[in-house]
Amino acid sequence: MVRHDLVFLQPDAAFRFACGAADPALAAAVREWIEAGRPLVAARQPAGGSEVVLGLALPLAKARRRVACLVDRGAIARVAPPLAPLRCLSRLPADQAEILAGLEKSLAAVGVRVGVYGSLAWEALSGEPYRNGDSDIDLVCDVHTLAQYQTTIEFLEAAAARLSCRLDGEVRFPDGNAVAWRELLAHPEGIGAVLAKGPAEVRLMPVAALLDSLVPELRYA
Repeated sequence: MVRHDLVFLQPDAAFRFACGAADPALAAAVREWIEAGRPLVAARQPAGGSEVVLGLALPLAKARRRVACLVDRGAIARVAPPLAPLRCLSRLPADQAEILAGLEKSLAAVGVRVGVYGSLAWEALSGEPYRNGDSDIDLVCDVHTLAQYQTTIEFLEAAAARLSCRLDGEVRFPDGNAVAWRELLAHPEGIGAVLAKGPAEVRLMPVAALLDSLVPELRYA
């Protein structure tokens, strides 16, 4: 289980809020969400322990409240990767959907898996309104080789230039560290440091160190 994964819980799963606050109305909304068979999203996980940290953004009807929950590992029914863009196209205007579909197809052709997270994913998962006219699209792209990395940045930049909304998201490296693709775009020579979101912590990392995590035998072929 890694960040952005969809975590489906047993219908009777017990949970508690990470902030420790007691909010009966919010707890009821989270309970309704779980019992409807909808997933929460994996966050960064603390080392060890029997509980996992999961996130949930409630729809606009519930003021788009974001909550972090602690759940026992035994309450997990299954884990799935983030939604593929094709699962989300029906929630977008036709022009945006066409560009996103083309981006997914192009990245798949070079072996890069793309997942959607954020408001577009929540809306596709629930069928309830999350987005407005200023909403962006958030993608996570898993790369393993230098060629995949370079191509992903190029494709994301090209798609962003055509979209009528903002295209955000992360490129995730084999070591689990994920970096905003726009930050990586600003370091084309691999020099400098960027904010990397790892499995358990967030820290500044040299771009060179991230590139060194790519699969060596393919990177230098």
